[in-house]
Amino acid sequence: MASGRSAASGGPARVPRSKALPSSAPLAKDDGMSRNRLSSPERKAVILEAARKVFSNHGFDAARTQDIAKGAGVSEALMYRHFPSKEALYRAVLRQTIREQNANHAMLILTEPTARGVIQRIGTYFDIAASNNFPRIKEGFRLLLASLAGDGSFASLVYRRALRMSLSATARALNAAREAGDLDGTMIEPANTSMFIEHVGTMLNTVIALPGGLRPYQGTGEQIARDATRFCCRGLGFSDAMIDRCLELPAP
Repeated sequence: MASGRSAASGGPARVPRSKALPSSAPLAKDDGMSRNRLSSPERKAVILEAARKVFSNHGFDAARTQDIAKGAGVSEALMYRHFPSKEALYRAVLRQTIREQNANHAMLILTEPTARGVIQRIGTYFDIAASNNFPRIKEGFRLLLASLAGDGSFASLVYRRALRMSLSATARALNAAREAGDLDGTMIEPANTSMFIEHVGTMLNTVIALPGGLRPYQGTGEQIARDATRFCCRGLGFSDAMIDRCLELPAP
């Protein structure tokens, strides 16, 4: 499961080209937008955080550098001093998200190569996707969707890395569950299993963030995560009894 969650870099994703601000462009004087004197690395980090929010909300094409500068509390000229172009900012945001993928993956390690391990991992994934307690992960999910709406190169990189980190362990656990008689039905390719669950989580994370009146789901975040877990585990071939036993859930 990638989870925008989802990472060390396999190289920056391709982004559209546009003309960068010349390095010789004059810098604006302090216009009152920024009162705190930060070091250069600190200022760069603030700009990067502002850019992450704007890119995750609007995608690359619709993101406006004016909004990024405003969010960071700096002038555009000062922003361009740290990042020479909109593309440079976008690449920096994507590299940061990729680095975070490793830490996010650690939250989803299989506890054991069994049916219990698989089901608990899926449950944890949907708990995260349905929660509002992981804002950076939610931004990562939105960056994935923005990439998929564009050329898809960043999303493809995240998915490839996620499979490299988890596919072999997932396959071993699914095979062990089948040999133990805990998994029924036609075997689904482990890579497809991981990606199908990933995609359900990506959309769940996005839709559940909508205002209450626009959200089509019923129930609390915890209930929605449980339903998503049951939905995917049933599709894999696990029985409700096995799902409830592994998650220690009461029968519906």
